[in-house]
Amino acid sequence: MSEQNQPQQIQMMQRMVALAEKQTSLSVDRSEMSEVRSYHNAERTLAVWVRTALSLMIVGLAIDRFGLLLYRAPGGPHSSPLAHGLLIDDASIGTCIALIVLGIVMVLATGFRFFAYAKTWSGRHRFPAHHGPYLAPFFAVMVALFGILMLAIIGIAAT
Repeated sequence: MSEQNQPQQIQMMQRMVALAEKQTSLSVDRSEMSEVRSYHNAERTLAVWVRTALSLMIVGLAIDRFGLLLYRAPGGPHSSPLAHGLLIDDASIGTCIALIVLGIVMVLATGFRFFAYAKTWSGRHRFPAHHGPYLAPFFAVMVALFGILMLAIIGIAAT
């Protein structure tokens, strides 16, 4: 090999090493961005489950308050004075309580699962700005407390 080609080869190898280092740093950045997206996806999933649990609780309350489960038309073969108006039907209150309890269990389970995921995730990564492992599960617990309050109110109204 001639001595003139050696400096060109060395320069070309240095450029290849620099390009490889640049690609490696870009790959690390993409990997970290992917992990952040994964965390945000977990937060969105928690929000969807909280919304679903809240909807179950509200539907349960509507069934109880409006007697939607066993409403009987006036003058029909199974009508009675107790089945109309705002009086509480046993099947309606049972369904209401079941839906609210299901909502409470759902929101607590998803809140605790997200918290466990966030703690595991934080062991390997830094949280995005204005995020942490406590805020989202706190809202899940607040929705569960709302459901418990609804159960207490329905219990008071049923007596």
